[in-house]
Amino acid sequence: MDINKLKKKYNENHDQYVKLKEEVIYVLKDEIQKKRIRIHEIDGRVKEFDSFSDKVKRKDCKEPFEDINDICGVRVICLFRSDIEKLGSIIEKQFEIITKDDKISSKPETEFGYMDTKYICTFPIKYEGPRYDDVKNLKFEVQLRTISMHSWSTVSHYLDYKTPNSIPSHLRKDFNALSALFYIADSQFEQFFQASDESKRNVEAKSKGDKGLQEAEINFDTLSAFLKQKYPERKHNENAIDISNLLEDIISLEYQKISDLDSDLIKIEKAFELYEKNFYPSITNANFREEGFADIGVVRRSL
Repeated sequence: MDINKLKKKYNENHDQYVKLKEEVIYVLKDEIQKKRIRIHEIDGRVKEFDSFSDKVKRKDCKEPFEDINDICGVRVICLFRSDIEKLGSIIEKQFEIITKDDKISSKPETEFGYMDTKYICTFPIKYEGPRYDDVKNLKFEVQLRTISMHSWSTVSHYLDYKTPNSIPSHLRKDFNALSALFYIADSQFEQFFQASDESKRNVEAKSKGDKGLQEAEINFDTLSAFLKQKYPERKHNENAIDISNLLEDIISLEYQKISDLDSDLIKIEKAFELYEKNFYPSITNANFREEGFADIGVVRRSL
């Protein structure tokens, strides 16, 4: 292998791979947003020449730019293990899949350690036109991990032991226990997420019942559902931080049940309407509620 020729060709192709990375990230971000999947991070990189040439030597590649599939790589770090399947569906729908390597479900039950799902892809023919002409035939890698998987990979990367057999026997038990802890954390996050989601659904269903949420304790889920039920015509603030801040203020005033809060809000309704009209003097038509305070603003100012 002529290293100078390899570097020259690498430099000639580098901008194409940078463009490829940006296009892959753009497509994934757009689809993830459409599907309303919350992720921790999405980033990408083009292999540095030294890393690329080392891999070419190690694999004894005859056609380096054909044989090395991960010159361009994109990584999506998600929050929960169940999100990996959703993200995988996006990748399989948007790109042409060459290979899929699932180290999460294929790992033996007795092993933990490094886990992720990797795809080697190209852009399918549906992506056409000048924007994709330079990149549509180039291969790229997309890697999916949870935060826990990424944390373990990052920490273990800085250890000198790159394979199980390289670990001294007196350290293997601790090493295996550590990798299992990260796996357990991932499982617990997933269980908590599913339980939290079920709690929200139950609260929403209860809010539509005859008794509503009157006897419910005040927490994030019940307060959010109560605001939607109490002020259906007003803008509902979806920002979790704003709702949490309001929740802390309500609890600091020693409200415990939704019924206690609702009772005081009913008492102050007339006064608040006068306050709002004065605050928005130009709003006198039937639509003033849509332009007035959002639901959180009503509660905060009323209290």
